[in-house]
Amino acid sequence: MRARPGQVRIVGAAALASLAAAAWLRLGPVDPALLDPGETTSTVVVDRRGVPLYEARSGEGTRSTRLDAADLPATLVAATIAAEDRRFRSHPGVDPLAIARAAVHNLAAGRIVEGGSTITQQVAKMLLDRRYRARTGRGARPRGALAKLQEAVLALRLEHRLTKREVLAQYLNLAAYGNQLVGAAHASRAYFGRDAGVLTAAQAAFLAGLPQRPSVFNPYRRPDAAIARQRVVLARMARAGALTAAEAAQAAGERLALKRDPAPFLAPHFVEMALAELEGPRPARLQTTLDAGLQADVAGIIRSHRAALDRHGAANVAVVVLDNARGEWLAWEGSGDYFDAGHGGAINGPRTPRQPGSALKPFTYALAFEEGFTPASVLPDVPSHFPTADPGVLYSPRNYDGRYRGPLLARRALAGSENVPAVALASQLGPARVLRFFTRAGFSTLRQTASYYGLGITLGNAEVRLDELVAAYSAFARGGRWIEPSWTAADEPLRPREERRLVAPRTAYWVTDILADPYAREYIFGRGGSLEFPFPVAVKTGTSQAYHDNWTIGYTRDVTVGVWVGNFDRRPLRDSSGVTGAGPIFHNVMLAAVRRVRPAAPLADAEVVAARPDGLHERRVCALSGMAAGRWCPSRQREWLAAGHADRCTWHQPADEGVSVAWPAEYRQWARQAGLLDERRTARGPKAEARSLEPGEIAITNPPDGATYLIDPTLRREFQTLELRAETAAPVVVEWQVDGRTIGRGSSERAVSWPLAPGTHRLTARDAAGRVAASTITVR
Repeated sequence: MRARPGQVRIVGAAALASLAAAAWLRLGPVDPALLDPGETTSTVVVDRRGVPLYEARSGEGTRSTRLDAADLPATLVAATIAAEDRRFRSHPGVDPLAIARAAVHNLAAGRIVEGGSTITQQVAKMLLDRRYRARTGRGARPRGALAKLQEAVLALRLEHRLTKREVLAQYLNLAAYGNQLVGAAHASRAYFGRDAGVLTAAQAAFLAGLPQRPSVFNPYRRPDAAIARQRVVLARMARAGALTAAEAAQAAGERLALKRDPAPFLAPHFVEMALAELEGPRPARLQTTLDAGLQADVAGIIRSHRAALDRHGAANVAVVVLDNARGEWLAWEGSGDYFDAGHGGAINGPRTPRQPGSALKPFTYALAFEEGFTPASVLPDVPSHFPTADPGVLYSPRNYDGRYRGPLLARRALAGSENVPAVALASQLGPARVLRFFTRAGFSTLRQTASYYGLGITLGNAEVRLDELVAAYSAFARGGRWIEPSWTAADEPLRPREERRLVAPRTAYWVTDILADPYAREYIFGRGGSLEFPFPVAVKTGTSQAYHDNWTIGYTRDVTVGVWVGNFDRRPLRDSSGVTGAGPIFHNVMLAAVRRVRPAAPLADAEVVAARPDGLHERRVCALSGMAAGRWCPSRQREWLAAGHADRCTWHQPADEGVSVAWPAEYRQWARQAGLLDERRTARGPKAEARSLEPGEIAITNPPDGATYLIDPTLRREFQTLELRAETAAPVVVEWQVDGRTIGRGSSERAVSWPLAPGTHRLTARDAAGRVAASTITVR
C-alpha cells in the first residue's frame, strides 16, 4: 500500500524533528564557566624546603588537587571504570542499558540499590551542583526528574566537546572520596601517603569504590564496608580484563595501611596572612619563607613556658624570627594557641599594634648618633622637667627603679634602659624629628602628630607592630640598611620590595655594640639572666604602661627575634616585665634560631655583631664625663670613636686630698643630694652656676610652681614619688607641708619624698625663722 503524500510529509517532519532534537541534545551550548575549576583546587602552603604547613581548602570547603587528563594513572582509571561505568568507553554519555538494568534491580529489591548514571552523568551532576552552590550559597541542588534530565542533556553535550580522557579527568578531580577529600590525587595522598600514579591495584580499587557512597564506605569509621566494596571493584576489574584472576586475588590479599592524614597545621596565622595577600587565583602550591622545623621549635618553647605565663596572667604570646640577610620570615607565631577562642587565639599578634615601652629607645639613640652624639656623649639622669604641648604642663620622667644616677654616658644610659636620659635626648632632638625617624624606620601605626605623642614617644607611649619592630631592628644588623620583609619564596616577588638606608654603618655599629654589651647593662639587669648567651646578642626589652605588654627584641648577624607577651583584651600582667615575661621565651627562641641557621657551627662561634666600619678608632674616655681620659680620671672605658674626639677631661682635677670633681651646673644639685659635691670648689663646665641666694632666703627648687605631673603606670607604686627640694644660703632645717598638712622635715641639703596623689596641691617649705616658699602643682 502506497503512502499518501500527506503521510510522507508527516513522517519526514517527525524525522527532522527527531534529528533536530537529537542535535540539540548533543550539540547544544555548554556554559564555559561550568568547566572552569575556579577554587575547587585547594592550595598547599609549604615552607622554604617544601615541608607542608597547611592546606587551604577550596572555595567549597574541601581539600583537593587536580589530575591532568594527559597523565591519568592507568590502574586508577581501570578501577574507576569498573566501579562506576563498565560501558564508559562505548556510550555517548548516557547508557540506556545501565538505566534499564538499575531499574530492574531496584524494583526487585524494593529500594534503590543501584544507580544507572554514567561517569559522564556524574560529572554533569557535580558541575551543576557546584554552580548551584556558587550562585545560591545553599547546599545540594534540588533532586527530581527534571534534575536528572538536565544532567543527561549536559552529559551528552560534554561527550561531544570532551574526549573520554578529559571526562575521566573531570570525574577524578571532582569526585568526593570522603572526609572532605575531593579528587583522587588528594585522596591517594591522604589515605596512602603516595601519589595516585603509583597506587597498587588494591589501593586503586579501594579508592575507586569510595565515591559511590562516601559516608557508608568511610575507611576510618567503617573499614569493613570499605574493604567489602573494594572486593567488588577488584572482581569487576578481573571480569573486564583489567586484572588477571591471579592479580585480583593478590590484590584482595594485600593488607592496606591507611594513614590518618593529620592535615598539616603549622603557623596558621602566617598562612592566613600569606593567602590573604595573594592576588588573583590561588596556586596549587604556595612556597613560603618559613622554616617548619624552627616553627615547631617555637611552638614547643611556648608550651614549655605556659605555666610561667599563667603565673604572670599572660594568655597570649607572639613570636617572629627574621632572616637578616634575605629579609625573610623564618618563624611566625600569632597568639600562642590558635585554637584558644576564649583568649583571641585567632588574632595575629605580630600585626596587632601595642605599646612597646623601652623597646623604642634604641631608635632615639640611633637618630642622636646620626646627629653627632656618640656612645661617649654624657646625658643627664637627674630630676628634670620638660615642657609639653599643653601650656603649663611639664613632663617629669622617672626611671624604672626610681633612682637618678647623675651624668651617664650614652652607652650606659641605653644599655641600662634609663628613662630620664632618653627623654632628655628626645627633647634635644625634638619630638617631630624623632617621629619622622620612627616613621622612616617602618612603623606604619604612628599616625598622630608629634605634639600628640610628645617626648613620651621615646619611652614607647605609641603603639607599634611586632613585625615592624623586628624589621626595624634588623636594619642595625645589616649595617643600617632597612629591607621590607618577605613571606614568599617565589623567584619573582609579588611586588618590588622596598629597601632604603636607615642609618649610617657607624650608627648601626654603635647601637649594636651597646645592646650587645652585658657589662654596660649590668648595673640594671645584673648578669647571667635570659639576656645573656654563649655568643654576642644585641638585645633590648620593653614594658608598656600599666604592665599590659612586655617585649624582648634582639638580633645576631644572622637573625632577629622578637617576642611579645600580654593579653589581647589588655588585661595587665602580674609582676612581669620584658626581662621576666618575654625574656625567657626570647632566650630559647634565639638559641633555636641560631642552631637552625648555623647547624654545623658551635654556638660560641656564631657571628653576630655588625662589622665595625672604617673610620672608628679605639679611644680611652673618662667613664664620668665621656671626654678623653686624663691622668686624674679614676675610671676609664674603651670606645670606638671617630677621629677628633680629643677634648681632655675637665671634670676631674687634682686636689689636696686626691681628686676632686668640678660638677657642671646641671649636676650640682644631684651631686649635693648624693653627697658628692665639694662645696669648696667652683664648678667648671659648660654651664654657669645658678644664682646665689641671699642670707636668710629660701626657695623651692623642686617642684617648679605651676607644674603638672603625670602618674606613670609603668612604675611601681613605691617609685611614684616627688622629690621636694628647697635651697637656702646655708644649711637649715626645712618643714614641708602639702595642702597645709606637714609631711616631713629635713635639711635643706636633702630631699623629702612625697607620694604622688591626683589633684591640685599647694606645697610650702618653711625654715625655723618662719620664712616660707610656696609652689602649686597638679598631679594627673
